[in-house]
Amino acid sequence: MKFAVALPQSNRVGDTAAIRDVAQAAEELGFWAVSMQDHIVFDGVWLGCGAEDDDGRNDRRTVFEPLTTFGYVAGITSTIRLLTSVMLLPVRETILAAKQIATLDQLSGGRMLLGIGVGLSGTDRDPQVLKALSRNATVEMAALGVDVTKRGRLADEQLAALRRIWTDDRASYDGELVHFKDIEVFPKPAQAGGPPILIAGNSPAALRRTARGGHLWLPNHATPDEVAGGLAALAESGHRPPECVLDLFWRMDDTAAAARAACRGTLENAFGDHLPVRNLVGTPDEIAARCREYRDAGVSVIEMKPVFRSVKELIGKMETLMTEVAPTV
Repeated sequence: MKFAVALPQSNRVGDTAAIRDVAQAAEELGFWAVSMQDHIVFDGVWLGCGAEDDDGRNDRRTVFEPLTTFGYVAGITSTIRLLTSVMLLPVRETILAAKQIATLDQLSGGRMLLGIGVGLSGTDRDPQVLKALSRNATVEMAALGVDVTKRGRLADEQLAALRRIWTDDRASYDGELVHFKDIEVFPKPAQAGGPPILIAGNSPAALRRTARGGHLWLPNHATPDEVAGGLAALAESGHRPPECVLDLFWRMDDTAAAARAACRGTLENAFGDHLPVRNLVGTPDEIAARCREYRDAGVSVIEMKPVFRSVKELIGKMETLMTEVAPTV
C-alpha cells in the first residue's frame, strides 16, 4: 500500500509556505505522491483543506491553481510524484492543457500523474453528499462556458486529443467538440506518450472511460466493497488497471471521537454517519485496519485529503502515518 497526501492549497490554510513545507515533508517521509485539486471559480463553502477551526488566515475562497503550483513544487522536490486529483478537464482548453502538462512532466523529470474528472453538473443528479460543491459547479461551469450536458463527451475527446499531441510530431484531431489540424507542439512529455491518466469517479460512465482508454482508476470516498465491485467490473471488460488510487478525507487522532470532532462542519454535515465509512477517520490502529480492508479490495494507493488545524499538526500526523500505520499495511 502506498500513500499520497493533498497539499494545503485551498481555504484559509492555503499559502506558499504551507505548500512548500508539506511537499518537502511528504518527500522526506516516503509518500508516493502529493496531490492537488482543481477549481478556478470557488465560493469557499466546501472545506477542501484544513478544518473549520484551523489557524489559517487566507480567504476561505482561496484555491491555488494546480498546474502552476506544481511547477513550483517540482523545483523544490526531486522524487515525489505530482498528482492532479482531480483536474476538471472540460474547463481546460485542450491544446494549452497538453502544452502545460507536457512542460510540467519535463520540468519534474517525468513525475506527473494526471487524475481527471468531468466535474459536477450543478443539478440534482449530483451526489447529495456533494451538494455544496454542486452549487459551486453551477457557477463555475457557466462562467467557463462549459455545456454540462456535453462535458463527458468533451472529456473523452480531450483525452484522445492529448495523446495525439503528446505522441505525434504533427498532430490532428477532428471530433465533434475538439478540432485541430497539423499542429506542432513541443516539448513532448518526459514520459513516452504522456503521463499516466487516472479517471476519477465511481459511476458506470467513469468505469467505462477507464476501461475504454486503458487508464488507471481513481474512485472517490468509496467503501471497500464498492472498490472491489468496480475493479471486478473493469476486469469483466478486459481491463485490469495497474494502480487503483482511492481518494478520501483523512483525520487521525488518539480517539475516534476526537477524530470525528475535528471534521465537524462541512464534512460532518455532508457525510453524516457515512463520514468514517467513506473516509479514514479514527485512531492509528483503526486507520491501519481500514487500510488493510482497502488493500484487500484492490486499492494500491490511498490519496488522502487531510483535515488539520495547523501545518505543524499535519506534518506530525504524516510522520505517525508513515512510521506507525504504513508498516502494518
